[in-house]
Amino acid sequence: MAHSTADPTYACLAMYPFKPIRPAWDALWTAVHRSAPWAPATLRWTDDVHATWTDPNCVVGQACGWPVAALLRDSVEVVGAFTLTIPEARGHRYRSVLVGRDRRQLAELAEAGAVVVANSADSLSGWISFLAAAAEAGVVGRWPGEVIWSGAHIESLRYLQEQRADVACIDALSLVHIKRLYPELVAGLHEIGDGPLVPSPPVIVPAATPSALIDSLRDALTWAVSESTVADACGALCIDGFVSLDHAEYATTLELVDG
Repeated sequence: MAHSTADPTYACLAMYPFKPIRPAWDALWTAVHRSAPWAPATLRWTDDVHATWTDPNCVVGQACGWPVAALLRDSVEVVGAFTLTIPEARGHRYRSVLVGRDRRQLAELAEAGAVVVANSADSLSGWISFLAAAAEAGVVGRWPGEVIWSGAHIESLRYLQEQRADVACIDALSLVHIKRLYPELVAGLHEIGDGPLVPSPPVIVPAATPSALIDSLRDALTWAVSESTVADACGALCIDGFVSLDHAEYATTLELVDG
């Protein structure tokens, strides 16, 4: 699968697209390409990562685990996932963080009809994990208060800061980056709990990708994250490894909510 300058195919790892860390992703991908030269030489950045998941020109992507399990099983193959160095992680699995404007817990917030903000209805870290945490707190059925969709975790935090919502479930890796890069967005907010342990966003390829190329990409990603020349980049990205996975790992997320 050769690529020329006119080739429309591309790679996109934009689940955590914060501009200050894009050079670190680019450095990591340069090492991946060195090991798997059939892959695109550079990453493409986009504000609509969802559109890349079903774009046949996106030959390597990164997706949210819930759509992969619920909607994309026939469209993509799972390559694997990065292991994370954040406190909420256990290898390639991690928990979201419940963030509130005050210290009330979910049961009390539900009783008060609090407003929830989430990035999207198909987000494993932002909405599915919130529903699972609410059920664990004894909230039965629909959330009794208003639910607002923000479009991104960073926007959900803005909703809290602007007092347009009371609680959000924030992807833990996003939260680590936001705390470091945009501390004003978390100032005065409170971490009031966490979500279930779920697999981190998978690296994916189109379903028609030959198995030999999938194996090549798995080897390249595993090698790249251990390469000394990109150690600083991996540190900035809060990753320290890569594990090969398949759809079975993400199918478990379907058990988090009823229906």
